[in-house]
Amino acid sequence: MKNNVSFNSNLTKFGMGLFETIKVTDYPLDLDLHMNRLFNSIKELNLSIENDKEFYKETILKYIKENNVKNKALRLTVFDEGYNISLRDITYNEDTYKKGFSLCISPIKRGDSIIYRHKTTNYFESMYSKHYATDRNFDDAIFLDSLSNILECSMSNIFFIKSNTIYTPKSSSPILNGIMKSNVKSICKNLDINLVECDINISCIDEYDAVFVTNSLMGIMPVTNICDVNYDKNYDLIKKLQKNL
Repeated sequence: MKNNVSFNSNLTKFGMGLFETIKVTDYPLDLDLHMNRLFNSIKELNLSIENDKEFYKETILKYIKENNVKNKALRLTVFDEGYNISLRDITYNEDTYKKGFSLCISPIKRGDSIIYRHKTTNYFESMYSKHYATDRNFDDAIFLDSLSNILECSMSNIFFIKSNTIYTPKSSSPILNGIMKSNVKSICKNLDINLVECDINISCIDEYDAVFVTNSLMGIMPVTNICDVNYDKNYDLIKKLQKNL
């Protein structure tokens, strides 16, 4: 495992690398899904990575066991010089979910690049937008495309609810289709909840009853507002999805 990176690395020079952030309770949640996404990206982006999927899976499991990792966020980063595993605390707690998230709009508008569909280490736009939000007392920022359609947040996928139907940006959009987004889609299918992938324009956000965002660490987080448009953070369908995660 690499604990430092040289200035000759493509990771340092060009931000060329991939990573996965995995929630570890007593075990790594959705590990196979994370590994599948990682290696799909390696293939599609034609990156040269020396180890195979089973190596990283076994390495993660060994690392968790040897370090007695529980209730942490584990990050695996892979790049041209090797790989790194790091840990950080999961900061979401009961009060976070009760409060819900407040969202604003990122000043960055996205084009249609394949890079956004992969979890690359070139994270400048996301970090800039996250800090843009928190500097203005919001929790996160929403990316729009050139037509002002909603894409995703800097750290999460986004879903809208109207009359107990869930709407989310199309998977073909320039977004990262998250592991938790896939889990939500599976829950909706199992519970016969109508989920529609479509364009959602920023001009129409006041037409929805509720909003939530998802990622692997926080699961499903209710949204209280987007800018000055307020939503029902206690919407029954959100609670139903949370219960069935």
